Amino acid sequence: MDSIFTGEARDLVDRSARPQSLIFTIYAAFSRNNGGWFSANSIIQLCDVLEVQEDAARSALARFKRRDILISKKHNGVVGYSVSPQMWKTFDQGDARFFRRRESPVNLGWILIAFSIPEDMREVRYKLRSRLVRIGFAQVTGGLWIAPRQLTDDAIALVRSLNAEKYMNIFSAEHLAFTPTQAAVANWWDLDGIQEVYKSFTKTARPVATYWSSRRSAIDSERAFRDYTKILTNWRYAPYFDPGLPKEFLPKNWAGFTAADTFFNIHDRLAGPALNYVLNLAK
Repeated sequence: MDSIFTGEARDLVDRSARPQSLIFTIYAAFSRNNGGWFSANSIIQLCDVLEVQEDAARSALARFKRRDILISKKHNGVVGYSVSPQMWKTFDQGDARFFRRRESPVNLGWILIAFSIPEDMREVRYKLRSRLVRIGFAQVTGGLWIAPRQLTDDAIALVRSLNAEKYMNIFSAEHLAFTPTQAAVANWWDLDGIQEVYKSFTKTARPVATYWSSRRSAIDSERAFRDYTKILTNWRYAPYFDPGLPKEFLPKNWAGFTAADTFFNIHDRLAGPALNYVLNLAK
């Protein structure tokens, strides 16, 4: 049977071709330096560099507007889109997750979430379970979920976003008995599946890293923007499935370390030139 992460690993390769995913990345990565706003024409031009057709880009922008992710706003009579207030929180939380070099932490203990959500709120219960997995939690049993303690802020933000506080309790905990902690961790989390996601990312990103590591001449800023945006679009998803477990609980040669090294090699080389390209085009 496929791991629950198998589809995610396969999907990761395709995300960098999706207009919505790419536009989300453009705003998340570059809009702070442009006042949170881009003209519609700038977005269309950037999408063209990313090989996204104009009609697909405009359709994606319209969907973001309907979902209140972007707000239609004019600057000096120019039509464009600004990031909505609630999305800044999402961007800030994301930056803290995927722009942090993931060193394996010491074992600080665990956070437990216990919940009992009424049957007439099944949709909230489904969203909660799905999103707990997507921020790195594992199900111990029934309505009891576990993660390393450093995910406390992520958990609280998730619960508040669903307005589910009165159905939840959050605890800090230590694992005392009876299964050895390493064996329990391997049972709670699908570590092979998480590695599959990381390996999929590395397979996609390594050719880009190899290309740029061999370049000593002046950087082609357009290509830097294209490569960086596509790789970042893929990377944005991978760390969310990884709870950030202490090294003693991980398999040998953990694929997450290789994936992170690959991403940050690309990030360190291309983030600056990519931002300059965007800002010059958006003038």
